[in-house]
Amino acid sequence: MARSEPVRDASQSASATPADSCPAFPAHARVLVTGVSSIHGWPVFRALSEIVDGTSIRGIRPPRMRLPEAPNISSTCITDRAALQQLRTEFSPTHVIHGAGVCDLDVCEERPQWAESLNVDGCRAIAEVFGASAYIMHLSTDLVFSGDSPPHHGYAEDAVPDPISVAGRTFADGEREIARCPRHCIVRLGLPFGASVTGDKGARDWVAGRLRKGRPVTLFVDEWRSLIECDELADTVVRLVVTEVTGLLHCGGNVPVSLHEVGERVVAWGGFAPELLNGIHRHEEKNGPPRIGNVALDSRKLQGVLAVSDWPPVSWPKIRNTHPQICAD
Repeated sequence: MARSEPVRDASQSASATPADSCPAFPAHARVLVTGVSSIHGWPVFRALSEIVDGTSIRGIRPPRMRLPEAPNISSTCITDRAALQQLRTEFSPTHVIHGAGVCDLDVCEERPQWAESLNVDGCRAIAEVFGASAYIMHLSTDLVFSGDSPPHHGYAEDAVPDPISVAGRTFADGEREIARCPRHCIVRLGLPFGASVTGDKGARDWVAGRLRKGRPVTLFVDEWRSLIECDELADTVVRLVVTEVTGLLHCGGNVPVSLHEVGERVVAWGGFAPELLNGIHRHEEKNGPPRIGNVALDSRKLQGVLAVSDWPPVSWPKIRNTHPQICAD
């Protein structure tokens, strides 16, 4: 398959296109995004839709989901190989961004086989159907780490995963399925922060939804994540896909944030009553799922690959398509 840019290996010193220039998406590119209803999948799909013609991008949402709604988005189970093979035949994607999966801790603990099916067999299906013909990017999670003994600068890419939850274990297993693809990039995300397409997913919308109804919210003061704005996440992912960076990368904010601090941000953002927000320590929770400690990510490798001096970047220059009529400049 012809490409306008060589594949970049994130393990090498070579970087993606510098942040002060506009990388070009190849004119032949056809992009498939799975999990477009997720907190991270929707902003990625939306960002790509600004630079790729509508006929050159397709999205997959879960079977019973009706949002987001668009002519180029369909409901498909990510483990349905027959449906995926039909999509490969009809659409022939050159790039696949796999954002589907389930990371709800409670749900995964209650339904481990379902989590295994989506997070592991889903990755296996993507690898089997598209791995030989397309560049594959998998959006994974920081939950593959326990946070019990966090490194000083956060978990780097060479840290050995030690998941303590079904969600973390199944995502770690799913990564191994994607790693078998000849051209792949696995991006472990911190905690995405922003608006969801359904209005009830992700940290911001879930907390805001309860506070808006006057319901109390209790969040952990000793569970730490690398927060990253959804728009920053999307721009980062698009830049990596455009230049076909390969390997393993971590993507999160450079300052660890506790879940309780996330709640404080939502209170300030929405002007909600602060007395509705409560904080507890992990050991105080009764009968809950296994809780991570400090799983802050070290994103310095990603910063080097993207050739940016500040992380997360304040803003990205617009990415352009080689189709003049849909140039985003």
